[in-house]
Formats: sequence, structure tokens, C-alpha cells
Amino acid sequence: MANISRFLQISFVLIFISFVANAQKPAAQKLDANMALKKADADGISWFDPKLAPFDLVGFEWFEKDSVFRRLPLNPDWEIPTAVDGLANHTAGGQIRFKTNSKRFLVKVVLREKSGMYHMPATGQSGFDLYIHSSEGYRYLKTTRFPQDTIQYQVKLYSATENKMHDFILNFPLYNGVNSLHIGLDEGALLEPPLKFKTQGKIVIYGTSITQGGCVSRPGMLFSNILSRKLDAEFVNLGFSGNGKGEPELARLINQILDTKFIILDYEANTSHTIKNSLAKFVDILRKKQPETPILIVSKIRYAREPEGSSNYKLLISNRNFQKKLVEERKLKGDKNIYFLDGSAILGEDYLECTVDGVHPSDLGSYRIAEALLPVIEEILPD
Repeated sequence: MANISRFLQISFVLIFISFVANAQKPAAQKLDANMALKKADADGISWFDPKLAPFDLVGFEWFEKDSVFRRLPLNPDWEIPTAVDGLANHTAGGQIRFKTNSKRFLVKVVLREKSGMYHMPATGQSGFDLYIHSSEGYRYLKTTRFPQDTIQYQVKLYSATENKMHDFILNFPLYNGVNSLHIGLDEGALLEPPLKFKTQGKIVIYGTSITQGGCVSRPGMLFSNILSRKLDAEFVNLGFSGNGKGEPELARLINQILDTKFIILDYEANTSHTIKNSLAKFVDILRKKQPETPILIVSKIRYAREPEGSSNYKLLISNRNFQKKLVEERKLKGDKNIYFLDGSAILGEDYLECTVDGVHPSDLGSYRIAEALLPVIEEILPD
């Protein structure tokens, strides 16, 4: 009898815990099955390390040397700012590209830290999203969803009814690091190298939190990732939140990137009062190693706190005019491959509706940045 009583007590406790856990779920997850988190079924799944062939790892230029998902070298040839060194572990702009006929696709992830940004969804900060190639280009499929207080998750991102070969792009988190990643496919599925980029060479973009992806809802909405799909080109994202300040050391690191075809400089947002001192020197360093590589300088997007007539607006226009004049002067001196784009007009007349917090672009703002950059890049790189 004692054993039966003990069994009943344990059963009651388990039922009570289950009831409480369910009661604590947001109402939307109870009422809408599509809002609920589903634990992936791993039966019959083979797990792969995407650091190995035939996966193509994009956006981590020093990976062959360091074997980590990181945007700068672990041990640079010269000292870099501590904050930049830490932010280099954030995997913004990283991609894994591959081809498979698997009917299922899963990811198993271990992050560097928990999510918890107050103005950016965990899906953008710490999530992956998946794109599939179609006749019209790459099409969005799904984003990882996971408990915000975890650093580990396993999610199914794709499920099909037939074994058909497709090319995929898996985009990395924007504001977190990834300690480990494994890709799950059906046992026995074919796995092949991806389609090659149509645009040869790398497009390197250096900038701020806006460049890094703050504060879009998922990685695929980062404007460099949007451009990567539209141009079918490889992008190297070197956006450092609050710390893209035009330091000479970063220009030297950009010069270490092989096969650079195009460089975009968009770091005014972190240097509104100092860009006039750093920009010419930054370009000079780039030109020592890359005298012919096209460089596009983009002035800052317009913030909500910059209405016409305000002191903030006057500073915005002053910095814009300075950057435009710098480009014009260099062209007159013989640099035919330097260009300028007026960032203050990128978001349009309704710029107030294009950010999350008056500064960082929403998905709409990021998309407009991509749409503004696209024809400029296409004109400079017609091939």
C-alpha cells in the first residue's frame, strides 16, 4: 500500500507541474498551433558539421586559420579595440550554403550567451533562418524559435514530401555568437556543394550596429543578406555595434581579405563628431593595398531625432556634405573608383516609420537600405 500511495503522490506532482507549465504559456501559443514551439523529431536524422565540405561557409574570412565562427581573426597582427574583438564573435552576415535532397532539415545550436535585447527579437539576435532556391531566386522558408533563456536549441526548419534536390542558404544570428552548429538531414540523403555565386569576388561592408543588423526581426532581413540574395554575391559583414569608428586597424584587416571586389564604408553613425578626422585616413590605408577596388561611402540614415532645423539635422547634413566633397576631391585627383551615396535620403519621407527605436532600422528600414544600395552597386559592378 505504501508503494501505491507513493506512486499516486508522484503522479499528482507531475500532473500539477505540467498544468502549471501550460498555464504559464502565452495565450497565443495555447490558441494557435503555429505559435507553439515544436520539438524536432530526430528519428532517422544524420547530423553533419557544416564546417566541413561540401558545405560552403560564407562571411568568416579567417575561418581556415582559426576554425571558429568569427568575423575577425582570433589573433590579429596588431591590437584591435576590446569591444570590436568581442563583437567579432557575433556572426552577423554569416551563411552556410549547400544542396541536398533531404525531406527534412534541422539545426542543433549552442549559442555563446542567452538572448535578451530589449529592442530586438531573439529570432534576430540569436536565431537562424533558412532560404531555398527557386526559379525566382532564393525564397524564405522558416526561422528558428526557441526559449529566450536558453543557449541551446534544436529546431526543424524544413519538411517536404519528396526527395528533390534544392539549394539552401542558412543565415547566422546577428547579435550573438555560435559555439557549435550541426545540421540534421534524412539518413542517406544526398549532400552536394551549392550553386556558385553569379557575382564573382567579395563585397565587404564596414559599419555600425545598423550594418550588423540591429534591430531586424530575423537574419535574412539584414540588408547585406538581402543584397547577397538579390545580387547573388558573397558579402563580408563587418558591422560592429557602437564600435565601427574608422580605426586604422580595421582598414588593415579589410586589406587582408582576399578577392575583394567592392568595399562599402557606412560608419558615420558611430562617429558623428569625428568622421571628418578618420575617413580620409581610412581610405588612404585601403588604397595602399587596393588602389583600384571600388569604394562606396554611404552617409548616415536619418534618425527620428533629426527633424529639419534641429541641431542634429544640421550635423547630419554637415557630415553628409563632407563625405560627398571628399569623394569629389579624390575623383579630381585621379581616383576614379570612389563613390558616394546620400544615406540621409535612403529611408524616404516617412523615415520616422522605418526604425525600431528612432535609430535602428526595422525590417522595413533595412529593406529600404538594400533597395537604395542595389542599383548603385549594379551600376558600379555591371557584371
